[in-house]
Amino acid sequence: MLSYQIVNSDTSVSIPPHLGKYKCLLLTERHVGETLRNEVSRKLVNTGCAFAMAWGPDCSLWDDSIDLANIEKFKDRAIPDEQFVMTTWHEKETLQEVLRFAKIDAAVSYSNEPLNDLLVLDFSHENRAAFIEEAYDRAE
Repeated sequence: MLSYQIVNSDTSVSIPPHLGKYKCLLLTERHVGETLRNEVSRKLVNTGCAFAMAWGPDCSLWDDSIDLANIEKFKDRAIPDEQFVMTTWHEKETLQEVLRFAKIDAAVSYSNEPLNDLLVLDFSHENRAAFIEEAYDRAE
């Protein structure tokens, strides 16, 4: 199931409570400040995100932020496989290519657990829910 959320300002993001282990696609078409990026990264790590993918300008910053949030959560202990958050960034791919990756290639977590739920956090100025949902459904 795909859950779409537009984030058109630097306000807090809420993670839908119905998600168990899930994958998250972060789409950035506008500047996202470090404070919000770190806050969202901690929420993803603490709410069951198993695979986070970032696309758009400065997408590698999301990769680093989520990795650091995961390390911070466990301090000096090793991160258990079932709580490890796989991260990828997709700066040279089209939006359609990253949606295909999210649907097909990111179908399982690091611990080989199936991931059926996708949370799309769209850091944009306009709502693209219909376009994102249609492109995701058509991805092969």
